[in-house]
Amino acid sequence: MKSLFTSRLVRANTGFTLAELMLVIGIITVTLAIAIPAYHLNIKPTAHLNGAARQLHGDIQLARLRAVSENTRCGLAFSAGPSYTVFRDNNPPNSQYDAGAEDVIKTVNLGNEYKNVQFDTSEGGGDGITFVNSSFSMMSRGLATNQGRVFLINEKGEGRRIVVNNMGGVRLEKY
Repeated sequence: MKSLFTSRLVRANTGFTLAELMLVIGIITVTLAIAIPAYHLNIKPTAHLNGAARQLHGDIQLARLRAVSENTRCGLAFSAGPSYTVFRDNNPPNSQYDAGAEDVIKTVNLGNEYKNVQFDTSEGGGDGITFVNSSFSMMSRGLATNQGRVFLINEKGEGRRIVVNNMGGVRLEKY
């Protein structure tokens, strides 16, 4: 009979006390108070920079893929903001981008989508872009009309470089 009585007592005393619950909530609160500012200062700017660089890398690949699949030239034209336009190139190779004569596929403003990401004006001749006329095209065989680099930077001073070679290859690098 005694063992039955003690097992009921053990079952009745299971659970958390109010003090234990308040201690756990306090620990979680202190941990979040430290982690949230660290996220906003350290992790979020890097994530925005990486996202912007990957999006630009992907859009260059999009221009190459569309040029090959549609047997035409497709390119990118860069402008301040930082922004760029993916377009079907109707002008002669290496000519300047003409908004009225080109068929726009996509326009992207990286500054709106990825906060505090800019073209690195300390690189690329002062505008963060080394392409002639701040634009280039991919030809129907997947080759680039000219080679160049685009430099992106965030508020922490971290940088990403997107490099396009004459063979149409695109790579993303830290610098």
